[in-house]
Amino acid sequence: MTPANDTLSLASHGAQESRIAANWLRRLERCLGEEGASLFRSALRETGISQGDIERAENIQQAQLDQVSRVIRTEVPDITLRMFARAELIDLGLTGYAAVNSGSVGRALTVLYKYHSLTSDRYNDQLEFADGDAVITAIPLFSHLRDIQNIVEDSFTGNWRSLQILLGAAFNPAKVHIYLQYPAPDYISTYQSTFLGASLNFEAEHSELHFPRSWLACPVDHAVEGMEDVYTAMCERVLGWGDNSADTVKQVRRLLLGRPGRKMYRLGEAAEQLRLSPSQLRKRLYRAGSNFKNLVLETRMELAKHYLADTHLSVQEIAYLLDYSQAPPFSRAFKAHSEISPNHYRKLHDSTNGTQM
Repeated sequence: MTPANDTLSLASHGAQESRIAANWLRRLERCLGEEGASLFRSALRETGISQGDIERAENIQQAQLDQVSRVIRTEVPDITLRMFARAELIDLGLTGYAAVNSGSVGRALTVLYKYHSLTSDRYNDQLEFADGDAVITAIPLFSHLRDIQNIVEDSFTGNWRSLQILLGAAFNPAKVHIYLQYPAPDYISTYQSTFLGASLNFEAEHSELHFPRSWLACPVDHAVEGMEDVYTAMCERVLGWGDNSADTVKQVRRLLLGRPGRKMYRLGEAAEQLRLSPSQLRKRLYRAGSNFKNLVLETRMELAKHYLADTHLSVQEIAYLLDYSQAPPFSRAFKAHSEISPNHYRKLHDSTNGTQM
């Protein structure tokens, strides 16, 4: 699979973001067709995007794409399923090219999840294992907690489509089991046509996509040997963790908030991501009047407060998302940090805002 010349060029993070957002907007417009043309134009006007921006793939931010999608979903609630069901991995730019040229399906998913911040600012995908299954869950970033159902639709449709592309003829939909924490929506027929052949289970305990773990060892259909390293190197340079920014505290906080999955980085892992040695990272944080342990705690507590205030997640589920082994250690840490228990914090927030959880 040979990319266009502009995809091969190494651009800034912002330029890659614009290219990918433009790809999705073009696909969104095609999904809406002539009947939805006026709705599409109206959504663009609300977000300040011009057709010229899309044609040039310039000056478009991920947040604007999210806003366009929200506007359109008020009229076409199943548009996310429809759009991602037709997606191609190369719509994801450098990340997609790295994935389709990976040595195995497992390696391709690792690439997609590692560089997910180049393609989305709403959530991260997490891959875990249960018995003989590989299990994908979507972890929303705290600023998008109110959009969990749409994030699950985005993640699961995208992963379903990725597995179709990566496995080719080896993909067997009957071996995929999808569990959704919410009730079946009015557009359940779109779910059924999108995930044709899979087991769909609404009102499940958790939202998870299960497929055979053995698939991870399968070779990627039509991968070109050696090209994965080329594109992953480009992704690393675009992300620019090792740039000239002196604000190490902000870099670490951004890393922790945007972590893939629920697992919190340890010092050595964070240092590796920032292209520093553990001692270099420790010294930089010390000079900034901070330390890694405190930044992890502050990040966990910041996320915990958003989860408690803005979601129906139980304390046990929140503890799990924040990489605590059990609820009691999380509750003790929260009380020591905030001087009240998680349940008390939730009640106070509900009372202050007059909300019903």
